[in-house]
Amino acid sequence: MNKEPVHLRSVLEQLLKDFGIPDITTVTSIIDQWEEIVGSDLATKISAVAISGSELIVRVDDPAWASQISWLENQLLDKITRLVGEEKITSIRVRTTSK
Repeated sequence: MNKEPVHLRSVLEQLLKDFGIPDITTVTSIIDQWEEIVGSDLATKISAVAISGSELIVRVDDPAWASQISWLENQLLDKITRLVGEEKITSIRVRTTSK
């Protein structure tokens, strides 16, 4: 039995990896730099809320913005790839919430 202390971050990163979720650095990089990825105007209307596997989940308050995301998806994925690396985020799914 190993009695050496284990860093919580390494345990969480392994757990995320086991579930097919990108590492913590990838997630925090996207969240922290969301305004730079989408631009300041869109950042007030579109929020990055989760990552499921290699899919970024974003939330919008108006269904019209869901259509806008589909038009911008390739451009946003290119920016995210430059930020976090290849094949970590390969698609974007939009969730619409009403106010």
